[in-house]
Amino acid sequence: MQRLKAVLYRTSSLARVVFIALVCGQSNVVNADGSPALAPTSETLTHFESFVLTDCTPCVREIYSIATMPTPSTKAPAFSGLAPVSPASRAGELHFELLRAYPVGVESRQHLAMRISLWVSAGSEGALYPLGAGLLDEDEVAALAAALSQMSKSMPVRADDSSIRLVDTEFHADSVRMGTVRTGNDVLAYVQVAPADLPRFALKQVWELPTMYLPSNDIPTLEHAVMQVNAKIRAIRGR
Repeated sequence: MQRLKAVLYRTSSLARVVFIALVCGQSNVVNADGSPALAPTSETLTHFESFVLTDCTPCVREIYSIATMPTPSTKAPAFSGLAPVSPASRAGELHFELLRAYPVGVESRQHLAMRISLWVSAGSEGALYPLGAGLLDEDEVAALAAALSQMSKSMPVRADDSSIRLVDTEFHADSVRMGTVRTGNDVLAYVQVAPADLPRFALKQVWELPTMYLPSNDIPTLEHAVMQVNAKIRAIRGR
């Protein structure tokens, strides 16, 4: 019995040590405004969403419209041998917005995020249908712009090894993914947002998620839109 009590005591002590270490470790993480970063309440949330849900009350939420990028109807990759032939991607628009939230009267505690919405044409009358929307915490926006710049300068080319069926170059963070995909001699850019039932992309392949395909030479336009969002973030932070 004494031995059992000793084991239980050591187990309880270890649990307390681990808990304290986790709390202390989290306190070293800070946001862009210097405040402690909030750990998301679940893996499905960005820091922005977690802040709005748990630490912003009463909460002011603002939406800034930054850029709209028309997307042409583009023939999707065939993914030969990997998946059924995909239909042509419909024409549509990409909407880039900046979200801002802060408790009433405490703007110094503001949190920011980029939202990108995918819209596709739904008929001959020009109506648009929402395909989905994704969020990117402000600290990731500049990283996305830099990744797109790299992609535009190093497009995938046909490899000497004929057994390579697909080359996917991508950047993903939170619920946004952008990249380029090469099948055979065809190279396209693409934009994806994680659907509600799959909050993270994990190792999903391009054809496994709703996708908007674009000509590869549209990557600089994507980069410019993301840079516009980042410029607005810097302007708000510099007030």
